[in-house]
Amino acid sequence: MSRKLWLSPLAALLAIAACGSDDSGGSAQSGGGSGGGAGVASGGSAGVAGSASGGASGSGGTAGAQSDAGPDGALPPPGALLGSFQLTYYWVTTEEEFSGAKDTNLYDKSCKLLATVAAKFAASLKLEGTGRLSDGRILNYDGSCNCPTSPCYLVADAQHPWGYGVQGKALVPFRSFAVDKAEIPYGQKVYVPELDGVSVPGETPWGSFVHDGCFSADDTGGAIVGKHVDWFVALKPHYVTLDGSLGLTTITVHQGGARCP
Repeated sequence: MSRKLWLSPLAALLAIAACGSDDSGGSAQSGGGSGGGAGVASGGSAGVAGSASGGASGSGGTAGAQSDAGPDGALPPPGALLGSFQLTYYWVTTEEEFSGAKDTNLYDKSCKLLATVAAKFAASLKLEGTGRLSDGRILNYDGSCNCPTSPCYLVADAQHPWGYGVQGKALVPFRSFAVDKAEIPYGQKVYVPELDGVSVPGETPWGSFVHDGCFSADDTGGAIVGKHVDWFVALKPHYVTLDGSLGLTTITVHQGGARCP
């Protein structure tokens, strides 16, 4: 013979409330894998604000887990989509990378001799625009000149330890982009979801951190035309590391908006 379980009215209400709370967690978990607003799907494809290193929000998600999240765990959104851009890299070339006779003179615009270097280093310096001499000085492209060799260079000051970008801006490793100003105005902050969450190489304070996907349009170049950004990564070994691990040739670029003010 079965026995009926009697519950007081208060106990019955508590039991109903407990059942309701058990059901409410399911949609938040499943939302991570399907692009839910704040769900995190391990290994999911990166959404607009997802991390590119595996802890990405679900496809199309709007907020991955980041250290600068607000009290409710959400991050501010980036600005308008600018489109898909070609990604290349550039860096400060160093004299130590090149052997050979030091037979090429480098001048400033007053035709004062700055250094005598190997021809291969001079060619690399002309291509990259910024180079580090073996004595530690940073030389920066300063335009064509009427000296015995051209272009001419200037010695970077302490406020520009990695050289000069456009409009006298200081280049910042892993933060500066060279851009075509017709696509991205100089000085504009931009957000790149594919690079959000990437661990960058190097040493502090310039490297060895997890990227938040925020960049600044600090530079330009003759080969940077249209939807093309050139990422300043400080040194060639950093380029080798990043290119090998990321394998990216195109990236998605947004205006920085509230995400990258």
